[in-house]
Amino acid sequence: MTNPSENSRSGVSVIRVSDTLLAVSGDMVFETAVELRRDGEKQLPGMGDNITIDLAQVGRVGSVGISVLMCWMRMAQVLGKKIRFVHAPDDMLDVGRVSAVDSVIPFSS
Repeated sequence: MTNPSENSRSGVSVIRVSDTLLAVSGDMVFETAVELRRDGEKQLPGMGDNITIDLAQVGRVGSVGISVLMCWMRMAQVLGKKIRFVHAPDDMLDVGRVSAVDSVIPFSS
């Protein structure tokens, strides 16, 4: 793994595993959203054109977690990159469904 971006106070991290893979860990809640958004946005410009974001290690998720994903999607689009999210926790998928954005966010198994 390279380029870890971790906020030890909040216990969240966005780690660049390769040129096409980011791994997110920790809770995606109000208290961590700004840090996660910033850390992900720092990583995206230097990555390949097809980016996978692994959410397997995400803990608690609030609606703001969905907002962070949408911010990363918007930035990837501006950069001309494609992004997909894998291993999203059930809570995140439920929030996406309730928020009616599950058809917009590219979740994969």
